[in-house]
Amino acid sequence: MPKIQNINNIDDIKDRARHAAKVTTPTTEYSSVDVDESLREEMNSLCKTYREFQRNKNDIFEIIEETADEIVPKKIEFLMGPFAEIKQTANGVKTVFKQRVGKNRAKKFLTQVGLSGVYETFRLDSSTFELKAHAIGGGAYLDFERFLSGDENMSEYMDIILEGLEEAVTGEVLKALKASYTNTSRPAANKKESNTFEADKMVALCNTVKAYGNGATIFATAEFIADMGIDNFGTTALPGYSAIEIEEMRTKGKVGLFRGNPIVEIPNSYTDETNTTTKVDSAYAYVLPTGGEKVVKILFEGNTEIHDFENRDNSMEMHAYKKFGVAILTHYNWGIYKNTSLVVAG
Repeated sequence: MPKIQNINNIDDIKDRARHAAKVTTPTTEYSSVDVDESLREEMNSLCKTYREFQRNKNDIFEIIEETADEIVPKKIEFLMGPFAEIKQTANGVKTVFKQRVGKNRAKKFLTQVGLSGVYETFRLDSSTFELKAHAIGGGAYLDFERFLSGDENMSEYMDIILEGLEEAVTGEVLKALKASYTNTSRPAANKKESNTFEADKMVALCNTVKAYGNGATIFATAEFIADMGIDNFGTTALPGYSAIEIEEMRTKGKVGLFRGNPIVEIPNSYTDETNTTTKVDSAYAYVLPTGGEKVVKILFEGNTEIHDFENRDNSMEMHAYKKFGVAILTHYNWGIYKNTSLVVAG
């Protein structure tokens, strides 16, 4: 397979960065590995020395910024599109979302971040509402000596920043969903709690949610999903579980369907190397409607911005900022299950 030729045009490098982020190739004669290797070489060619980096850093940042602006919203749409309405606007543009007007309009509530930075819920009596954005961010630490020796490379830093922004957006959506659990406007039928997973409670939640759309989808971390099944199945029939579900649990260690309702795993990781605190609280699972009014409203405002900060030890930090807003509309058409036996994130 031929090697991808080197390029010197910034627009071409941007195109290559988009292919690398999407794991696609410009032509069928190249593999995604070829694209990654080519991007790594091209990005590194812009900063062979510290002075070259200083001279070319605006081009480097522009490559990362434009890649983030295209890739991050698409990844969020892929994960949350079935239940989230997503809009992208220029910086400073007022963004208005509409809610469906019907017999339940007077009962609708909106959960979004307040001035204190805490997600708050208030009564929504209008058919439209404005969603405001706030800054989220992701960053990468660059040890220039390790970079020059080849132990680290610029395309890896780009991946870290993109993943950081994606995690920040996902985290904000989950934070808003979780914040509504204790809200007094949530109907009792839309929240369940137990100190172990109880199938009949999840069935009740799914049935409630399905009344407001074409179906219900369960979103939960791997830890919550694992607790929905049993570790040792063999071939013994389990009451309430289909043969397909039992086979999935036996061979994959978790279920992909629960009573015909799809299960989507929420990515999770630890906040640091001590492996004690997770970024996402595994005690909660969210049951969201598909085909009806989309519960989550997401706004991406303006362009991604990257700023660099040089430390006293000559290392450098690259911080990426993106304006983002999220709101959760209503409480009566989606559900939350809390399994108190699972470790709660700090």
